[in-house]
Amino acid sequence: MPTLYVRRVSLKDALSDAEVAAYWRFFQEEFVPAIMKVPGIRSVKMYSGAERLRADIIGLIEMDDAGVYERLLADPGVRPLIARAYAAWDMQTATQVFRREMTPELIRALSST
Repeated sequence: MPTLYVRRVSLKDALSDAEVAAYWRFFQEEFVPAIMKVPGIRSVKMYSGAERLRADIIGLIEMDDAGVYERLLADPGVRPLIARAYAAWDMQTATQVFRREMTPELIRALSST
């Protein structure tokens, strides 16, 4: 069932402007392309808040199903990049949610119980 993974983060206050710029280059040039190679990933999009690409960042990963997220975490092309991607995040404010696409199949499955 199509699933959307939503991650909301802010970057650590201690990062300099140069570090923030380097982080987003890494994220766009290395991390996102690695994620896109995982089977079942449909799209990866990032949206920024108003604070110079530091705060209120929302990442959306559209997947074929929720199981793709587990495969993403274990993927040998993504796994070595995860620590670097997460290292800049203020984990005190980070959130994540999964959303299932409202499809006729989902409605049928839920109404049969």
